[in-house]
Amino acid sequence: MIIGTLVAIPAIQNVLNQVGSTDQLPAITLWFKGVLDKLVKFWYIPTFIILVVLISIYFYIKTPHGRYRFDNFKYRMPVFGSLIYAIDFSRLIKAILLNIRNGMRIQDALETSKSIATNVVMLSLIESSINNILVGQSWIEPFEQSGLSSPMITEMLKIGMQTDLAEMMEKLLEYMEIDIDNIMTKIMKTLPQIVYLIVGILLIFVTLVVLVPMIQIYMGTWLFSAYL
Repeated sequence: MIIGTLVAIPAIQNVLNQVGSTDQLPAITLWFKGVLDKLVKFWYIPTFIILVVLISIYFYIKTPHGRYRFDNFKYRMPVFGSLIYAIDFSRLIKAILLNIRNGMRIQDALETSKSIATNVVMLSLIESSINNILVGQSWIEPFEQSGLSSPMITEMLKIGMQTDLAEMMEKLLEYMEIDIDNIMTKIMKTLPQIVYLIVGILLIFVTLVVLVPMIQIYMGTWLFSAYL
């Protein structure tokens, strides 16, 4: 589209000018050509702005507040957020289950398992769970209040605390594997639709910007205005 606008559109405009035609190219074509001409002429300005924005985002993410917000976005982002959280939480439960089987208390299991957390939000939830145990509250509450864990997951953990936690965690991991597979299936169904939407918009834009002027030249209607 860019090459066609920079090469074909000026050639078509030259044809119209040489024969003295009063026909005008579509307004969207002229607008897009004007935008590209300005970008070619002042390319350093948008390049500088993009670099400044990227560098600013990079250094912001390096700060504790920026890292937390970025990691929180990972868990809450559309389409992929639930999958990322489900994988991280599943890894955490596997680590806790392994420690419990080795004879650790839930507090020590959480303390040991938090080393596998690479997401700051997940790490903060684990720390909150440990603090809850120290003050005599439920370690499941932070995960429940975060809104990231489904009600089914938190209810299974609550039941496990009242019965056999290790056995319930095994069932929870089986449930989460199925849940992760379902999320992956939804993503695989959603991604093609998103791609089709983007491609469709681009095709419409290409048609309006490049193909319509070419069809206009091919049809030869501009010859009548040139003759008159």
